[in-house]
Amino acid sequence: MNPNLEDWRQLFLRQLEGQQHFEIEKYYKTISNDHIFCILAHELTHHSDLFLDEFDDDRMDSIWFEEGMCEYLSKKLTLNENQFNEIANIELELIHLFKDKYGKHSLDDFGTASYESESLTSIMYDYWRSFQTIKFLVEERSNNNVHHVFEVYHRWNKEGRKVSLTQYFSLENFLNTL
Repeated sequence: MNPNLEDWRQLFLRQLEGQQHFEIEKYYKTISNDHIFCILAHELTHHSDLFLDEFDDDRMDSIWFEEGMCEYLSKKLTLNENQFNEIANIELELIHLFKDKYGKHSLDDFGTASYESESLTSIMYDYWRSFQTIKFLVEERSNNNVHHVFEVYHRWNKEGRKVSLTQYFSLENFLNTL
């Protein structure tokens, strides 16, 4: 974990892949240590007992949920409301900016296509979509009740994971809007 804020700013700016976007560039050039703390908080959140799968588990059918929830919780619990809304809007803009290039696979396939390309942006694209999906599930579907979202997630597992998690949450229409 590199504590150098300028290194993180440059890394985040690389996500633009050379494209000019004033608002996103301005945002990443001015991020604070609060945003870097979110990265650490994300990694710590992975250790929550609320997640079903382990890092060395062969199951790969809910990675988007854990990654998205770690993104959501780390940002929601460490940033103030304005900071949280700002990063949510920036990442939504990034999704729209790169949808044609990196948005051709299902969220259930989190990471499979992106890590093969070795592009930072393609990797982050799945994180941005997962975060936005969890944000929708918590804030729109569950009246800001993150525990309810975890209850549905656990019910999906207890019922034997018969359909994909995105199908279980009935996310097809939402994902089409991203």
